[in-house]
Amino acid sequence: MMDNRNLVLQWETGAGWLILSGGPDALSDIRAEALSRMIPDGEIIYIGVDESAADDLIEDMGELGATTGFLVNVLIEDDDSIAAHLSNAALVVIPAEIDPRDLFSVLQGAAIKAIREAYQRGTVILVEGDSSAVFGHLYVVDGVGYEGFGWLQGALIVPRVTSINDSAVAQDVLTANAAGIAVGVGVGSALALGPQGQVETWGRGEVTVALGRGS
Repeated sequence: MMDNRNLVLQWETGAGWLILSGGPDALSDIRAEALSRMIPDGEIIYIGVDESAADDLIEDMGELGATTGFLVNVLIEDDDSIAAHLSNAALVVIPAEIDPRDLFSVLQGAAIKAIREAYQRGTVILVEGDSSAVFGHLYVVDGVGYEGFGWLQGALIVPRVTSINDSAVAQDVLTANAAGIAVGVGVGSALALGPQGQVETWGRGEVTVALGRGS
């Protein structure tokens, strides 16, 4: 079910925040803001497959004041373990550490179901860099389009661009009517979507939108 309270953007209904980051910068403003929106002293879960990369992320979050979090390795954890870990999460962080196609593959099924249920309960979901693309209607890798999870309805999410009009991929997708809207999010910026229909830009504020011909 989608939240239809914004005329342009429609996203997955939940009691939490959905934060689509173009990627972290040296200041880590987006991560700090995400921490401020979570339930105080709640558990922080990092979704990934690379323990060394997770260590760096956990260290950065700790410097921002985060409580100790831990990695849920979705490649090796069984379905019940993933669901149990996420049942107590106040913040879920999905960094950009693997190809979006591989991320989609490892998340689909039990992992994305548990993430959605956590979000519906009020968990903050922070998705960074190229990983954010898979939460759109579709995403593009090397000129090929793939089905996304559709949390941002009808949208192509393009991370790491300061203006969506500069994205040839976005223009091609919109021209082909493969998506109704394209959203560009620059590094150090985020599109934050709240449970009461809030639409906010965080960090550098480099969030741009282009509508398709049918929108």
